[in-house]
Amino acid sequence: MGNLGLRKILKKETMYKDKTFDIKHKCDFSIHCILRVKRLNGRIENYNVMKCNKCSSFISIKEKGNIQGHIFEELNEEQKKLPLINAFSSKKKLIINFSELDDVFYEN
Repeated sequence: MGNLGLRKILKKETMYKDKTFDIKHKCDFSIHCILRVKRLNGRIENYNVMKCNKCSSFISIKEKGNIQGHIFEELNEEQKKLPLINAFSSKKKLIINFSELDDVFYEN
């Protein structure tokens, strides 16, 4: 697999594009949020993401060794104050592709 294929896979894993937003625009990812994903087995996972200020699209905040921005510990007080994006994953895979999330909604 070449570099283009790898970039496409990484983009699917780290970006969610809001398809319900009608107005065409260039996303400006400027709002730091917490993405809370509920899985089929009832497990809840949290991620650090940056949300677009015009629509509900978001990208992960990448760290070394953690491209999805997964939060492995409990949320600290500072993270609990951030806006929340709730989503549901209906896939049984261990790795969540942000592009495959269902029922994504933003809470202030």
